[in-house]
Amino acid sequence: MSPQVLCLFGSLVLFFGCSQEGSTADPPVEPDTTAQTVDASPAEPATKKQTAPAIPGAQTFEQDGITAQIANWEQLQEFIGSQDDKIVIVDLWSSWCEPCLREFPHLVALQKKYPEKVVCVSFNLNYDGSKTYPPESSREELMEFYTKQDAEIVNLISSTPDEDLYKKLDLASIPAAYVYGTDGKLQKRFDNETLAYGQQGFTYEEHIVPFIDEMLQQVQKPTE
Repeated sequence: MSPQVLCLFGSLVLFFGCSQEGSTADPPVEPDTTAQTVDASPAEPATKKQTAPAIPGAQTFEQDGITAQIANWEQLQEFIGSQDDKIVIVDLWSSWCEPCLREFPHLVALQKKYPEKVVCVSFNLNYDGSKTYPPESSREELMEFYTKQDAEIVNLISSTPDEDLYKKLDLASIPAAYVYGTDGKLQKRFDNETLAYGQQGFTYEEHIVPFIDEMLQQVQKPTE
């Protein structure tokens, strides 16, 4: 049975996140739906609840106006390329990763802050390749979590086993966040594989949101 991504042990991992180690697959862990929510102070007028943009051909789930889709990394890249003149941020997370759950509300708040200029994507890595627990086996738990978080963002459930994706991205731990510019090119990857962001690791409030704000300022500057 393929390795499952597990949270590292010790105080370092308690703050940083979760990395990949060998283990047998367990049933999907129900996310803590009591995770905090963050009030966003919209920089733009609030919009009505809308269904997140669909990825063509992706299996889609819907609950109370919130959608989620099963997709692979390649489908995600095609979606990013179609988001003309928008900044896209992809958050890699899992329901058993405490640091991921802690930061998730800030991802949602970022989308509400910039509904017309930023596209926020949550890319869930619960799937470990097990035939017993395919990607859709997390549907009930994740949809409940998305709904309680009012996650009006692009919610994707990875159809690629986490081990394969970790190798593909040369990634050692989550949470991780990828920021793409308006041209669809990767601008920055946030992760906690070094001490670059201190003992607590990166956060949206201290690191990602300021980076996005700076990118938007550059985009809005008039050309001379």
